[in-house]
Amino acid sequence: MKLRNILCILLSAATMVSCRNGADNISRGQGFSFDTYTNVTVCGENSSAILGEVQDRLSEISGDFSLCYDTAANKLPENDLYRLCIAETKALNRLYGDKINITCGSLTGLWGISTEAPKVPGQAEISEALTNMTDTNYPGNTADFPDGVKLDFGAVAKGCACDVIYTLLTGADYAVVSLSSTTLLYGSKPGGEKFRTAVTDPKSGEGYLGIIETDAAFISTSGGYERFFEADGQTYSHILDMETGMPVETDLVSVTVIVPADTPNGGIKSDFLSTLIYIEGTENLEKWLSREEIQIIAADENGFVYTNCGGFSLDENSKYKYGN
Repeated sequence: MKLRNILCILLSAATMVSCRNGADNISRGQGFSFDTYTNVTVCGENSSAILGEVQDRLSEISGDFSLCYDTAANKLPENDLYRLCIAETKALNRLYGDKINITCGSLTGLWGISTEAPKVPGQAEISEALTNMTDTNYPGNTADFPDGVKLDFGAVAKGCACDVIYTLLTGADYAVVSLSSTTLLYGSKPGGEKFRTAVTDPKSGEGYLGIIETDAAFISTSGGYERFFEADGQTYSHILDMETGMPVETDLVSVTVIVPADTPNGGIKSDFLSTLIYIEGTENLEKWLSREEIQIIAADENGFVYTNCGGFSLDENSKYKYGN
């Protein structure tokens, strides 16, 4: 059995330019949260203090979410982070569909795809895990979840974290907070220059699919290439179908969703939608491309890219082509 965990790092050219007040006011830091490497750049008069606060908060949030994977929902401590994430996920399910279910902790724990010992469970085990899930009309507090339910915020945790971090950046000129598959681009760069971020090539997991030029935004990417394992010659993705309990079957290999930074709870929205659109595949892609409040870059298994993002350009070395 072989496990491969590919990090989809969004690199930003923002870290290579000076602040309005001079290069001395740029502070950069790296860390490890949410089971991935994180990179934070803050530009502004109090950049060092803001950077420290951001890194400390990321560590706290990561610890809170990690606790969920091994603890029954009704045994978790009550805190504002859980309430926010539960409420926003519930609202997004009502608005966009219920394919993202945070009560899937027993199921994801059974597969263990994000651990060092993933396995292909039997159908009886999967069926039992599915009984420990509820519908998406979640209660407001963890204490009110039924016995046996475990939460997994994996589809929205990084986006939720970026929403929290957004509130800590008010003193910065601009900032880039990269949590691998979700990135927050905050503020305004000197002279109105756009932020530039790269989307990883989903076929190789290396190199770039293309470059995004954008104003401040939340950007999330989902794809089966990020985390998967191989067993008996078959590949199993970490994104699971909430009805069958098996890895999703989709003809998309990567979906990136861009949400303007001034959108309330835009981080969790970008995270949620990138996963949802990936699950739905090209069959429902047109309805998402027609929406004006979000921008999308979707790559399919046949090597085509579909996008409504005017600031996106394919990398010249990419083997992808624009679809119709």
